Amino acid sequence: MPLIERIQHLDEVRVWRGAIQLEGVYTAGVAGERWLRGLQTGKIYGTRCSRCQYTYVPARRFCERCLGPLGEDTWIEVGPQGTLVSWTRLHVAPDGTRQVPPRTIGLIRLDGADAVLVHELIEGQEWTSGMRVEAVFRPPAERSGSIRDLLGFRPL
Repeated sequence: MPLIERIQHLDEVRVWRGAIQLEGVYTAGVAGERWLRGLQTGKIYGTRCSRCQYTYVPARRFCERCLGPLGEDTWIEVGPQGTLVSWTRLHVAPDGTRQVPPRTIGLIRLDGADAVLVHELIEGQEWTSGMRVEAVFRPPAERSGSIRDLLGFRPL
């Protein structure tokens, strides 16, 4: 039964039992790749909508509020300092096992940005919403153009 047909009776519903193996490759896209290349150089970029005056981090290709394009002239450097908006400790790993030690994740509003960035907070610190933080990058020789080039944030 093609998906475009309407199901008229419950006995027409089909079920696929078992596992379907899926493979794919994630690409960051044009804006994402440029943003990651910025992290590789130790800089964090955002894009600012000229209509809404809203600055996105990570950078985007279009404004999610007014759907306006965010071209080359909209890229601005933000941070590396900002404000911790909120945070939480993760005690469960993505695979459902216990996370030992727990990870701490924060919502950071970088200076010059309106959107918040979700990222790791450096362990062994005391965290409070509203506190000032700064980005911690890997040493330049260890950077690869990945989100992991930004190790996390620490208190100022």
